[in-house]
Amino acid sequence: MASNNILIALNQSETSLKIVPCVEKLFGPQETRLILFYVTNPPGNAGFGEPDLSAGYVPLPGEEPVLPTLHPIYATQQEDSIRAHVKAELSALRTRLEQAGYEVSIKVGFDKDPVAAISRVIKRQSIDLVAMSTRARVGVTRFFFRNIADALADQESIPVLLIHP
Repeated sequence: MASNNILIALNQSETSLKIVPCVEKLFGPQETRLILFYVTNPPGNAGFGEPDLSAGYVPLPGEEPVLPTLHPIYATQQEDSIRAHVKAELSALRTRLEQAGYEVSIKVGFDKDPVAAISRVIKRQSIDLVAMSTRARVGVTRFFFRNIADALADQESIPVLLIHP
């Protein structure tokens, strides 16, 4: 059974995946459960989808023709779509890690504040370590754009493993 619960924080950048080989080198599969946690902004307001003209419905004689109309798309549908896309994108990585012996799960978080989203998962999943890649801003840019890794290290009482690829 896994004794290390490690959250690997991911986003859309290829850089975020660079932490995975480091985690593999430091933690063996027998004692490690990995949570691939993808954080993104919540979807915007509901919108409207394109009409499906491929249905081929032909009205009976005397009926009014059915015109294509836009159908609403809700935020929950957008979230489901994003979850499915993320799981598909990470499926090869998940399969590779599972074949190596790791217990792996994929979670998607929707929050404008990635630190808050990661903190919630840390508490809910009893995370022992957060692993992530960072751009490690310095100087004035660090002052204006607080690093997620810094915020996590300040806020949480668990270790944060960082790499700067």
